[in-house]
Amino acid sequence: MNISLTFTILLIIFFVILNIFQNNILDNVIKKMIKNSQESQIYIMDTLKNFSFEDVYFQLEELSPFLADYISNKYNLRVQLYNNKKRLLFDTAFSNKKYFVYQDIHYASNNMKNYIIKKYGKEKILFFSSPILFKNEVIGVIRFIYPMNNEFRIINSIARKLIFLDFIAIIFVILLNYYFSNSIVRPIKKLKLETEKIANGNFDSRIYIKSNDEINSLVNSFNKMAENLEKYIYSLKEEKEKQKMFIDNVTHELKTPITSILGHAELVKRLKNKEDINKSLDYILSEGHRLLDMVEEVLYLSKINKNSFDFEFSFIRIEELINDVISLLNPRFKKFGIKIIKNFEEELLCIDYLKIKEVLLNILDNSIKHSKCTEIFISSYKELNYYCLVISDNGIGIDEKIKKEIFQPFISSKGKNSFGLGLTISKEIMAKHNGEIQMESSNTGTKIVLKFPLDKKRCKDNE
Repeated sequence: MNISLTFTILLIIFFVILNIFQNNILDNVIKKMIKNSQESQIYIMDTLKNFSFEDVYFQLEELSPFLADYISNKYNLRVQLYNNKKRLLFDTAFSNKKYFVYQDIHYASNNMKNYIIKKYGKEKILFFSSPILFKNEVIGVIRFIYPMNNEFRIINSIARKLIFLDFIAIIFVILLNYYFSNSIVRPIKKLKLETEKIANGNFDSRIYIKSNDEINSLVNSFNKMAENLEKYIYSLKEEKEKQKMFIDNVTHELKTPITSILGHAELVKRLKNKEDINKSLDYILSEGHRLLDMVEEVLYLSKINKNSFDFEFSFIRIEELINDVISLLNPRFKKFGIKIIKNFEEELLCIDYLKIKEVLLNILDNSIKHSKCTEIFISSYKELNYYCLVISDNGIGIDEKIKKEIFQPFISSKGKNSFGLGLTISKEIMAKHNGEIQMESSNTGTKIVLKFPLDKKRCKDNE
């Protein structure tokens, strides 16, 4: 299409330029002929001015050889003289080439200058005629015969040069189109190939093309899409693995109380002693409640992830919340001989009181159950726009094998009780607060850091 359009445009330009050039040459010749005719008319009229109207026709015929030769020699042109009846009076060229009376003679005999170009063999002849006036009456016609071979030779030379330039231009356009079409088609073909790879599951496919046009923008968009797809697929796979691990852990955790319930239920059938039956029933009730707690924790975690309930944010003094949690767990601290050491900075935080209370209870409960500590330290510090609450103990720490997965559901070290869903729920609650929970652990103790944002805009909006 580009080549066809270019060819059409060049063809139009060729004819326009050639026509303009030809018209300019012809205009120059015509101007020259007009000037010659005007001078010749004046000369003839001056020669015949002393004759009467009755004699002028006869004198024009008699003097025609003299007049024609003079004008012919002056302008170096073939000259013909006609009377007002369009009869040839004299021709300065005595040759076999006889020319007919064309429209130029007819117009000139009617007092109008006119010209016509005729082709004779390989020659092109310009016939220019103008009237001969005597006392405002047309008494004859003077015709200039001008061969235009040189002019048309120049025109033909220009035409050949224009054709050559057009041919060069078309070749250039063809090469240019080939280059640009390849520069467009090649990356598109490559893009198609890489798209097919992605369609077949190869999401690490990328295209590298250096370009400064829309193709480069398209390639960048494709690479960005491929990168996002790869991340999305990876996250899906990771989420699938987490779900599988979650189901495996939940299944394992639920299996223990169910096995105990079924075992004691079978035992009840065979027992006859009332005290033994009551003891088995107590085990069944205890394991049943533990099973119910696990199910409720799973449902609670699911609700947090799906935003099934709203968080009620308000301004809370952190000291008030910590004291409330410690008072609830104080009997257990005394039972296990754990000392609480507080050294934190008072701060007014925008939080959900009950949810953060649950986080603190989960963390302290894990310290009581798993760390075998004798002291728990509660401190704080500020970091950028965060208030950081630190809860640390002097216990045995967390097994290295599960340290990285401590916030996963029902993670446990070999031979120890599971951490359940407490830390998983705590992580989700902190995320809903735009905060973070971090853990460090060694054989000298475990440190949990709760980072609360100091931005209080959320509570002000609620007010």
